[in-house]
Amino acid sequence: MRVFYTQKLDDILGRIELSDWRQRLQKPLGLIEHTLSDNWKSCALGERMRREGKDIDKVKDLTPEAVKLGFAFATAVKKRDSNEALEILEQIEKLPTIWRHPEESLV
Repeated sequence: MRVFYTQKLDDILGRIELSDWRQRLQKPLGLIEHTLSDNWKSCALGERMRREGKDIDKVKDLTPEAVKLGFAFATAVKKRDSNEALEILEQIEKLPTIWRHPEESLV
């Protein structure tokens, strides 16, 4: 059996979409989202980690850009600014990697 696919399909399959947080940002942000955004493992970066099947021991495992976006995302959620949080979420999705040393297994 042969499998044919297009570059567009490859892009879709390779794209990381943080759908849990996208869904949360569609509604007014409240205390639950505020609390979740305070923790690296439950914020938008945490969702990306779960989708990649990895975990962190310390924040230094992440790239400086990922850390910066993580703090910015948490701040936007605390301000209850869904639009800003969504913009930051999209930037997190577009990062080629969030890992400082992607070749190392952090599972």
